[in-house]
Amino acid sequence: MVDFFHDTENQRCVCKTDKLKSEITIEKELGGYRFFIITVNTGSVPKELSGRYSSIPKAQKAVSDYLRNKSKSSTIKRDEYAENFMKRKKVKDAAKSKSKSS
Repeated sequence: MVDFFHDTENQRCVCKTDKLKSEITIEKELGGYRFFIITVNTGSVPKELSGRYSSIPKAQKAVSDYLRNKSKSSTIKRDEYAENFMKRKKVKDAAKSKSKSS
């Protein structure tokens, strides 16, 4: 799922997704041209998204198409695994303490 947050005053759009930890930003190209480019706040832009787009909706479609088939990043998977591990550990510890006190 992709959420787009528009900033019409600055001609920007921030894209947030549950598949990536970093944000994808669509912004006006430097130099006064009428094209838009896609940037990422950490790392480099994927080659599927690099290039110039004539409008924000076209760039949004490219981002949506890219993220549709992309699997979750290893950082997201690791965080989810750690969270689930802690939940399982709490349940396991609660069961042990309950059985010892009985």
